[in-house]
Amino acid sequence: MLLLTASSILAMAMAMRGLALAAPQEAPPIVPSGEGLPDGAGKDVVVKTCGVCHEARRAASVRLTREGWETVIAEMVRRGAKGSEADLAQVLDYLAVNFLGEAMRPVNINSAPQIDLETVIGLRRTEAAALVAWRNKDGPCKSLDELKKVKGLDFKKIDAARDRAVCF
Repeated sequence: MLLLTASSILAMAMAMRGLALAAPQEAPPIVPSGEGLPDGAGKDVVVKTCGVCHEARRAASVRLTREGWETVIAEMVRRGAKGSEADLAQVLDYLAVNFLGEAMRPVNINSAPQIDLETVIGLRRTEAAALVAWRNKDGPCKSLDELKKVKGLDFKKIDAARDRAVCF
């Protein structure tokens, strides 16, 4: 026969409470915030549209041309960002006015870090890694067309980025 004393019941309750506290917790949801963003027309739309996936102030660390921001917004929409055409136009206007940068210089495929291949050329992380591995193994390219040989790289992306990519 099993006898439970008050102290053993208390010990079991505390152990079970400890297990409940150790259970995995869900990550807190991202709360859209305009903290760190300059005031201006469209700020509220930027916070509403961009702040769902990441802190909207992430844009404060980037400076792009209007065309560069168009590319970023198109990529975010491809990844699932939601917004009406009017909202996305307001986001573009806000970013282009408040975070304007110089025109991008072409990326030298032979020396560019992987992150530049991803952000400027538009390669996926695995594609950029494949290109870096290829150039480390086979050496520098003399023309963009040589990149057709890179396994794991969608050459159509290189072809589409000819205005932003060079081999020298």
